[in-house]
Amino acid sequence: MDNRDDSQPVVRQQDASPQWIPDGEGDPDSAATAGLNYFNYFTEVEDEFVRRRGKHLLVSPIDWALVESWKDAGIPLAVVIRGISRAFDAFDARPTKSRKVNSILYCEQAVEETYAEYQLAMVGGAPDAGQEDAGREGTGPSEKAADTLARRPVRSRSSSFTSEAITEFLERCDAELAGAERWLVEPCPLESGLTSPTALPVASRNEAIWAIDRVRKRLAEIRNSMASAKAVDAEAIEIDLCALDNMLFERLKVAYGADVLKSLRREAEIQLKAYKSKMNETMYERTLENFIGKRLRSNCRLPRLSLFFM
Repeated sequence: MDNRDDSQPVVRQQDASPQWIPDGEGDPDSAATAGLNYFNYFTEVEDEFVRRRGKHLLVSPIDWALVESWKDAGIPLAVVIRGISRAFDAFDARPTKSRKVNSILYCEQAVEETYAEYQLAMVGGAPDAGQEDAGREGTGPSEKAADTLARRPVRSRSSSFTSEAITEFLERCDAELAGAERWLVEPCPLESGLTSPTALPVASRNEAIWAIDRVRKRLAEIRNSMASAKAVDAEAIEIDLCALDNMLFERLKVAYGADVLKSLRREAEIQLKAYKSKMNETMYERTLENFIGKRLRSNCRLPRLSLFFM
Protein backbone atom coordinates (compact mmCIF):
# COMPACT_ATOMS: atom_id res chain seq x y z
CA MET A 1 0.00 0.00 0.00
CA ASP A 2 1.32 3.40 -0.89
CA ASN A 3 1.63 6.12 1.74
CA ARG A 4 -1.80 7.41 0.88
CA ASP A 5 -4.25 9.30 3.04
CA ASP A 6 -6.60 6.86 4.73
CA SER A 7 -9.54 9.00 3.65
CA GLN A 8 -8.67 8.86 -0.04
CA PRO A 9 -10.06 6.38 -2.57
CA VAL A 10 -7.68 3.52 -3.12
CA VAL A 11 -8.78 2.01 -6.41
CA ARG A 12 -6.43 2.87 -9.23
CA GLN A 13 -8.30 1.18 -12.06
CA GLN A 14 -11.77 2.30 -13.03
CA ASP A 15 -14.15 1.01 -15.66
CA ALA A 16 -16.85 2.93 -17.43
CA SER A 17 -19.64 4.42 -15.34
CA PRO A 18 -22.57 2.09 -14.64
CA GLN A 19 -25.81 2.21 -16.56
CA TRP A 20 -28.42 3.81 -14.31
CA ILE A 21 -31.86 2.22 -14.30
CA PRO A 22 -34.99 4.23 -13.44
CA ASP A 23 -36.78 3.08 -10.30
CA GLY A 24 -38.86 0.00 -10.85
CA GLU A 25 -37.28 -0.97 -14.16
CA GLY A 26 -35.30 -4.15 -14.45
CA ASP A 27 -33.04 -5.93 -12.00
CA PRO A 28 -30.60 -3.35 -10.59
CA ASP A 29 -28.06 -5.99 -9.63
CA SER A 30 -27.75 -7.81 -12.94
CA ALA A 31 -28.37 -4.95 -15.33
CA ALA A 32 -26.59 -2.05 -13.73
CA THR A 33 -23.51 -3.96 -12.66
CA ALA A 34 -23.08 -6.19 -15.72
CA GLY A 35 -20.24 -4.09 -17.09
CA LEU A 36 -18.65 -3.21 -13.75
CA ASN A 37 -15.64 -4.67 -12.09
CA TYR A 38 -16.48 -5.91 -8.58
CA PHE A 39 -13.50 -4.06 -7.16
CA ASN A 40 -14.81 -0.68 -8.33
CA TYR A 41 -17.47 -0.69 -5.61
CA PHE A 42 -15.87 2.01 -3.46
CA THR A 43 -14.85 4.23 -6.35
CA GLU A 44 -18.29 4.17 -7.96
CA VAL A 45 -19.96 5.04 -4.65
CA GLU A 46 -17.59 7.94 -4.08
CA ASP A 47 -17.99 9.21 -7.66
CA GLU A 48 -21.78 9.22 -7.41
CA PHE A 49 -21.72 10.95 -4.03
CA VAL A 50 -19.36 13.65 -5.29
CA ARG A 51 -21.33 14.05 -8.52
CA ARG A 52 -24.61 14.61 -6.70
CA ARG A 53 -22.99 16.85 -4.10
CA GLY A 54 -21.63 19.05 -6.89
CA LYS A 55 -18.26 19.62 -5.24
CA HIS A 56 -15.40 17.29 -4.38
CA LEU A 57 -15.06 16.23 -0.76
CA LEU A 58 -12.50 14.04 0.95
CA VAL A 59 -14.37 10.96 2.10
CA SER A 60 -13.80 10.35 5.80
CA PRO A 61 -12.64 7.05 7.35
CA ILE A 62 -16.05 6.55 8.94
CA ASP A 63 -17.69 6.95 5.52
CA TRP A 64 -15.37 4.36 4.02
CA ALA A 65 -16.19 2.06 6.92
CA LEU A 66 -19.89 2.44 6.10
CA VAL A 67 -19.35 1.73 2.39
CA GLU A 68 -17.32 -1.34 3.31
CA SER A 69 -20.21 -2.47 5.51
CA TRP A 70 -22.58 -2.18 2.54
CA LYS A 71 -20.19 -4.20 0.41
CA ASP A 72 -19.70 -6.85 3.12
CA ALA A 73 -23.48 -7.11 3.56
CA GLY A 74 -23.83 -7.93 -0.13
CA ILE A 75 -25.83 -4.83 -1.06
CA PRO A 76 -25.52 -4.54 -4.86
CA LEU A 77 -23.64 -1.50 -6.11
CA ALA A 78 -26.61 -0.39 -8.22
CA VAL A 79 -28.82 -0.41 -5.13
CA VAL A 80 -26.33 1.74 -3.22
CA ILE A 81 -26.10 4.19 -6.12
CA ARG A 82 -29.88 4.40 -6.32
CA GLY A 83 -30.12 5.01 -2.57
CA ILE A 84 -27.59 7.85 -2.80
CA SER A 85 -29.55 9.34 -5.68
CA ARG A 86 -32.77 9.18 -3.68
CA ALA A 87 -31.16 10.81 -0.66
CA PHE A 88 -29.97 13.73 -2.76
CA ASP A 89 -33.30 13.99 -4.59
CA ALA A 90 -34.99 14.39 -1.20
CA PHE A 91 -32.36 16.89 -0.10
CA ASP A 92 -32.71 18.92 -3.31
CA ALA A 93 -36.50 19.02 -2.84
CA ARG A 94 -36.17 20.77 0.51
CA PRO A 95 -37.29 24.42 0.40
CA THR A 96 -34.16 25.65 2.14
CA LYS A 97 -30.68 24.19 1.91
CA SER A 98 -28.42 26.21 4.14
CA ARG A 99 -25.84 23.43 4.46
CA LYS A 100 -24.17 20.97 2.10
CA VAL A 101 -24.32 17.21 2.44
CA ASN A 102 -20.86 16.49 3.83
CA SER A 103 -21.00 12.78 4.57
CA ILE A 104 -22.06 9.56 2.87
CA LEU A 105 -23.68 8.77 6.21
CA TYR A 106 -26.43 11.19 5.17
CA CYS A 107 -27.46 8.63 2.54
CA GLU A 108 -27.42 5.63 4.88
CA GLN A 109 -31.15 5.46 5.55
CA ALA A 110 -32.05 5.90 1.89
CA VAL A 111 -29.68 3.07 0.94
CA GLU A 112 -31.18 0.81 3.60
CA GLU A 113 -34.72 1.57 2.40
CA THR A 114 -33.75 1.02 -1.22
CA TYR A 115 -32.14 -2.30 -0.35
CA ALA A 116 -35.27 -3.39 1.52
CA GLU A 117 -37.35 -2.60 -1.58
CA TYR A 118 -34.87 -4.50 -3.72
CA GLN A 119 -35.16 -7.58 -1.50
CA LEU A 120 -38.95 -7.45 -1.65
CA ALA A 121 -38.80 -7.19 -5.42
CA MET A 122 -36.60 -10.29 -5.52
CA VAL A 123 -39.05 -12.45 -3.57
CA GLY A 124 -39.81 -15.47 -5.70
CA GLY A 125 -36.63 -15.02 -7.73
CA ALA A 126 -33.10 -16.25 -7.19
CA PRO A 127 -31.67 -15.36 -3.75
CA ASP A 128 -29.53 -12.27 -3.82
CA ALA A 129 -26.20 -11.76 -2.07
CA GLY A 130 -27.69 -10.02 0.96
CA GLN A 131 -30.40 -12.63 1.49
CA GLU A 132 -27.95 -15.52 1.29
CA ASP A 133 -25.48 -13.86 3.63
CA ALA A 134 -28.25 -13.02 6.09
CA GLY A 135 -29.24 -16.66 6.20
CA ARG A 136 -25.72 -17.78 6.97
CA GLU A 137 -24.58 -15.94 10.07
CA GLY A 138 -21.55 -18.19 10.36
CA THR A 139 -20.24 -17.51 6.87
CA GLY A 140 -16.67 -16.25 7.01
CA PRO A 141 -15.08 -13.53 4.88
CA SER A 142 -13.44 -15.97 2.51
CA GLU A 143 -16.73 -17.69 1.69
CA LYS A 144 -18.46 -14.32 1.21
CA ALA A 145 -15.70 -13.18 -1.12
CA ALA A 146 -16.03 -16.36 -3.14
CA ASP A 147 -19.80 -16.04 -3.38
CA THR A 148 -19.68 -12.39 -4.40
CA LEU A 149 -16.95 -12.86 -6.96
CA ALA A 150 -18.65 -15.89 -8.44
CA ARG A 151 -21.80 -13.87 -9.14
CA ARG A 152 -19.98 -11.30 -11.25
CA PRO A 153 -19.89 -11.83 -15.02
CA VAL A 154 -16.61 -13.34 -16.22
CA ARG A 155 -15.97 -10.44 -18.56
CA SER A 156 -16.07 -7.97 -15.64
CA ARG A 157 -13.64 -9.71 -13.36
CA SER A 158 -10.90 -11.22 -15.50
CA SER A 159 -9.44 -8.49 -17.69
CA SER A 160 -7.89 -6.39 -14.92
CA PHE A 161 -6.31 -9.24 -12.99
CA THR A 162 -3.39 -10.53 -15.01
CA SER A 163 -0.74 -12.72 -13.43
CA GLU A 164 1.79 -9.89 -13.73
CA ALA A 165 -0.49 -7.32 -12.08
CA ILE A 166 -1.40 -9.62 -9.19
CA THR A 167 2.23 -10.66 -8.67
CA GLU A 168 3.30 -7.01 -8.54
CA PHE A 169 0.54 -6.29 -6.01
CA LEU A 170 1.52 -9.24 -3.81
CA GLU A 171 5.17 -8.17 -3.90
CA ARG A 172 4.19 -4.64 -2.90
CA CYS A 173 2.12 -5.99 0.00
CA ASP A 174 5.04 -8.15 1.12
CA ALA A 175 7.41 -5.17 1.03
CA GLU A 176 5.03 -3.10 3.14
CA LEU A 177 4.53 -5.96 5.58
CA ALA A 178 8.30 -6.35 5.84
CA GLY A 179 8.64 -2.64 6.57
CA ALA A 180 5.95 -2.85 9.25
CA GLU A 181 7.66 -5.86 10.79
CA ARG A 182 11.01 -4.04 10.96
CA TRP A 183 9.29 -1.03 12.54
CA LEU A 184 7.69 -3.25 15.17
CA VAL A 185 10.93 -5.04 15.98
CA GLU A 186 12.97 -1.84 16.23
CA PRO A 187 10.64 1.19 16.38
CA CYS A 188 12.19 4.29 14.83
CA PRO A 189 11.97 7.79 16.31
CA LEU A 190 9.02 9.92 15.27
CA GLU A 191 9.25 10.57 11.55
CA SER A 192 8.29 14.13 10.59
CA GLY A 193 5.46 14.03 13.09
CA LEU A 194 3.61 11.34 11.12
CA THR A 195 4.02 8.61 13.73
CA SER A 196 2.66 9.00 17.24
CA PRO A 197 3.99 7.16 20.30
CA THR A 198 0.60 5.45 20.63
CA ALA A 199 0.83 3.86 17.18
CA LEU A 200 2.70 0.83 18.52
CA PRO A 201 0.75 -2.16 19.82
CA VAL A 202 0.51 -1.66 23.55
CA ALA A 203 -0.60 -5.13 24.69
CA SER A 204 1.56 -7.54 22.71
CA ARG A 205 3.90 -6.34 20.00
CA ASN A 206 5.05 -9.94 19.42
CA GLU A 207 1.48 -10.90 18.53
CA ALA A 208 1.52 -8.44 15.63
CA ILE A 209 5.00 -9.52 14.52
CA TRP A 210 3.98 -13.17 14.54
CA ALA A 211 0.85 -12.45 12.50
CA ILE A 212 2.77 -10.40 9.91
CA ASP A 213 5.38 -13.13 9.54
CA ARG A 214 2.66 -15.73 9.05
CA VAL A 215 0.96 -13.61 6.37
CA ARG A 216 4.24 -13.01 4.53
CA LYS A 217 4.92 -16.75 4.36
CA ARG A 218 1.44 -17.34 2.95
CA LEU A 219 1.88 -14.59 0.35
CA ALA A 220 5.11 -16.25 -0.76
CA GLU A 221 3.23 -19.51 -1.21
CA ILE A 222 0.59 -17.76 -3.32
CA ARG A 223 3.25 -16.15 -5.52
CA ASN A 224 5.01 -19.49 -5.99
CA SER A 225 1.77 -21.24 -6.93
CA MET A 226 1.01 -18.50 -9.46
CA ALA A 227 4.44 -18.91 -11.06
CA SER A 228 3.75 -22.56 -11.83
CA ALA A 229 0.09 -22.14 -12.83
CA LYS A 230 -1.03 -22.01 -16.46
CA ALA A 231 -3.72 -19.43 -15.71
CA VAL A 232 -4.37 -17.00 -12.86
CA ASP A 233 -7.39 -17.70 -10.63
CA ALA A 234 -8.23 -14.23 -9.27
CA GLU A 235 -11.23 -15.53 -7.32
CA ALA A 236 -9.20 -18.13 -5.43
CA ILE A 237 -6.47 -15.60 -4.68
CA GLU A 238 -9.03 -13.10 -3.39
CA ILE A 239 -10.47 -15.76 -1.08
CA ASP A 240 -7.01 -16.42 0.33
CA LEU A 241 -6.30 -12.71 0.74
CA CYS A 242 -9.61 -12.07 2.51
CA ALA A 243 -8.88 -14.85 4.97
CA LEU A 244 -5.37 -13.50 5.63
CA ASP A 245 -6.66 -9.94 6.01
CA ASN A 246 -9.25 -11.09 8.53
CA MET A 247 -6.70 -13.12 10.48
CA LEU A 248 -4.33 -10.16 10.60
CA PHE A 249 -7.08 -7.88 11.89
CA GLU A 250 -8.02 -10.33 14.64
CA ARG A 251 -4.40 -10.61 15.78
CA LEU A 252 -4.00 -6.81 15.68
CA LYS A 253 -6.92 -6.48 18.08
CA VAL A 254 -5.08 -8.75 20.50
CA ALA A 255 -1.82 -6.88 19.96
CA TYR A 256 -3.27 -3.43 20.63
CA GLY A 257 -5.37 -4.51 23.58
CA ALA A 258 -8.79 -3.74 24.99
CA ASP A 259 -8.08 -0.14 26.00
CA VAL A 260 -7.09 0.91 22.47
CA LEU A 261 -10.08 -0.91 21.00
CA LYS A 262 -12.43 0.85 23.40
CA SER A 263 -10.90 4.22 22.56
CA LEU A 264 -11.29 3.65 18.81
CA ARG A 265 -14.83 2.41 19.28
CA ARG A 266 -15.72 5.54 21.23
CA GLU A 267 -14.26 7.68 18.44
CA ALA A 268 -16.38 5.86 15.85
CA GLU A 269 -19.49 6.03 18.05
CA ILE A 270 -19.12 9.81 18.36
CA GLN A 271 -18.95 10.15 14.56
CA LEU A 272 -21.94 7.85 14.11
CA LYS A 273 -24.02 9.30 16.95
CA ALA A 274 -26.30 11.40 14.75
CA TYR A 275 -27.01 8.43 12.48
CA LYS A 276 -27.26 5.52 14.92
CA SER A 277 -31.04 5.72 15.33
CA LYS A 278 -31.48 5.43 11.56
CA MET A 279 -29.04 2.56 11.06
CA ASN A 280 -29.72 -1.13 11.14
CA GLU A 281 -28.04 -2.59 14.23
CA THR A 282 -26.02 -5.11 12.25
CA MET A 283 -24.85 -2.43 9.82
CA TYR A 284 -23.97 -0.12 12.71
CA GLU A 285 -21.80 -2.73 14.41
CA ARG A 286 -20.16 -3.70 11.13
CA THR A 287 -19.31 -0.06 10.41
CA LEU A 288 -17.75 0.33 13.85
CA GLU A 289 -15.68 -2.80 13.29
CA ASN A 290 -14.52 -1.63 9.86
CA PHE A 291 -13.52 1.74 11.28
CA ILE A 292 -11.46 0.09 14.02
CA GLY A 293 -9.81 -2.15 11.43
CA LYS A 294 -8.81 0.79 9.26
CA ARG A 295 -7.27 2.61 12.22
CA LEU A 296 -5.34 -0.40 13.53
CA ARG A 297 -3.89 -1.17 10.10
CA SER A 298 -2.98 2.47 9.61
CA ASN A 299 -1.32 2.63 13.04
CA CYS A 300 0.72 -0.48 12.28
CA ARG A 301 1.52 0.58 8.68
CA LEU A 302 -0.12 -2.49 7.20
CA PRO A 303 -1.62 -2.84 3.70
CA ARG A 304 -5.10 -4.13 2.99
CA LEU A 305 -4.92 -7.64 1.59
CA SER A 306 -7.47 -7.60 -1.20
CA LEU A 307 -7.26 -7.28 -4.97
CA PHE A 308 -9.50 -4.25 -4.56
CA PHE A 309 -6.39 -2.36 -3.47
CA MET A 310 -4.34 -3.20 -6.54
